[in-house]
Amino acid sequence: MSVCIPRPMWFRIAGPEQDVAVSCRCRLARNVAGAPFPWRASEDQLNDVARECSRALADTEPHATRVKRPFAARDALYALAAARFVSFRWADSPMPGLVDVAPDGSASVMVNEEDHVRVQAIRAGMAYEDCIAAARKWEHTLGLRLAFARDERLGFLTASLGNTGAGMRLSFLLHLAALAATPVLAEALAAARSMRCSVRGAFGEGTPGTGAFVQVSNRCTFGPSAAHAAEQTVAAARYLILREREARSELLDRPGGLSDLEAAADGARDRLFREDLPAAEVLRAISVVRLGIATGATLGDLMRTGEWMASAGVMAWAELHGAVSAFERMRRMAAIRSELRT
Repeated sequence: MSVCIPRPMWFRIAGPEQDVAVSCRCRLARNVAGAPFPWRASEDQLNDVARECSRALADTEPHATRVKRPFAARDALYALAAARFVSFRWADSPMPGLVDVAPDGSASVMVNEEDHVRVQAIRAGMAYEDCIAAARKWEHTLGLRLAFARDERLGFLTASLGNTGAGMRLSFLLHLAALAATPVLAEALAAARSMRCSVRGAFGEGTPGTGAFVQVSNRCTFGPSAAHAAEQTVAAARYLILREREARSELLDRPGGLSDLEAAADGARDRLFREDLPAAEVLRAISVVRLGIATGATLGDLMRTGEWMASAGVMAWAELHGAVSAFERMRRMAAIRSELRT
């Protein structure tokens, strides 16, 4: 039986600074007290954790959409991954697990990913305060029903030492298309790293990037510096947004800059309609179209560009695992083309 995955809030409701910031996400990592971390747990132990979390989640949000692993259909996994309701790591795992998605598409909870519980909220643009509040609300309610592993001195215990403490990762997905066309991109990203931020490709570890879409997130989650690290991540994102807008202004101020960008965006859109492109080329073409829309060089709905990019990201993930048949590629491209028409 097919599952109807809620439409993500970040596909539907605009956020601040969205010309550059595609989306933001707050993720909280927690583990069930007394149970081995997922990487150490047996299948029976993971099943026990899934059952315990399942009951707690049903009490927390009885109307959530639930998908169980490893029984999920490939289409459901594609939809979940495109919406960023699950990580590619969760979707790839054959071990027992589940995900609950909020009815309004605002948040999800993964069970048995790197940690037993990962609560995450995603919004469009730079609406990070809403993300943090939503994720903490779910985590607090779950914490009334589950005993989370915690040490008085260290804080929340997680599978990775890098997440121990607050267990919070705040990340921003940024579109740096104009900056990527200049020699100063590396310098700008290095400045973000110097603020104790991680800078990755659009879809995190293990997925190819284009240079135009990047994720910026905090590295530290431990002790009093955790809150400061989150603040630095916001500052780093704002710095990169400023540098990208400067690069866009320089691009458009050149003689013929606006008309050149219009032609490039129209050409990229045409390639998406006419050519069978690998995922990396699809992302590059979407990047140009999105830049054209964001700067007013071409017409289009900026909100929809996040959805196009998400579909291309699923293609990239499937290609990385050799899971794209000719038929599947045609289906994914048809979906992207359908979204481009609307």
